[in-house]
Amino acid sequence: MEEFNEAANATEAKAAPPMVSVTDLSSFMYCPRALYQKKVLGYEEKLNPAMVLGAIRHNFYDLANKYEERIVVHLPAEFSTEKINAAYSETYQNLLRAVVMNRSKSLEMFGLEPSSIISELRPIAVAEAAERAGNVHSFAAMRNIFGEELWQQLIPKIVTEMKVKSAMLRLKGVVDKVEIYGTTALPIELKTGKMPSDGVWPQHRVQVAAYMMLLQEKFNTTVGKAIIRYLDHNSSRTVVLNPYMELEIKELTEKVIRLLQGSAMPKQCGRENCSCTR
Repeated sequence: MEEFNEAANATEAKAAPPMVSVTDLSSFMYCPRALYQKKVLGYEEKLNPAMVLGAIRHNFYDLANKYEERIVVHLPAEFSTEKINAAYSETYQNLLRAVVMNRSKSLEMFGLEPSSIISELRPIAVAEAAERAGNVHSFAAMRNIFGEELWQQLIPKIVTEMKVKSAMLRLKGVVDKVEIYGTTALPIELKTGKMPSDGVWPQHRVQVAAYMMLLQEKFNTTVGKAIIRYLDHNSSRTVVLNPYMELEIKELTEKVIRLLQGSAMPKQCGRENCSCTR
């Protein structure tokens, strides 16, 4: 019986379609060679300051989501905009401080002072607190509910680091932030670095388009738009899903699968700072 189960598991593993990470699609667009080196040859990307700061931001948003219920259920029966803003702001700034200090050794490797990074990122925590506080206050005032009842009925519910996958699309990934409105969802990707003067970077567009397709399958509903939030610029851009994007995602997925299953390493992309020059 044990031998039969092992054989069945092996057959199932062979039959399972290859899965591609959504971030692999955007990496492929930037440089197929670098993606091949990382995924096939096992090259490790060298840690840099941008990676550390990006991890801090993501950790903060994840903690902010986990602590929101505690804030909402402990609000007094009648609260003002100022009180709820203060409750969110104090909690979120404390969370930011904790996240930064947890990464202090990595920051110090690059000569970055944790106290300076806390000051630099504080506006992000304050802005997130104000946005969530405003949503809770308006929802509570409209429904005249508080405490646990408010939390249970609150719309939108916000989920961070949501895992999604689809055997049909052969894609998997983790969405930075998802606002859930009943039976539908709005994916939000958090990006650092430069922002284009108009629209979004192509790699970011592909990423959120794939997430919209995955969320449509997960929630069995239409997910027609996504938000890309450029944190360093305090600006958000909207991406609307269309059939051409869906076709692009499917074609990119096929190309990435062929690349990762192949034996030939692509040519260098020609970008000065790309790791593919190794």
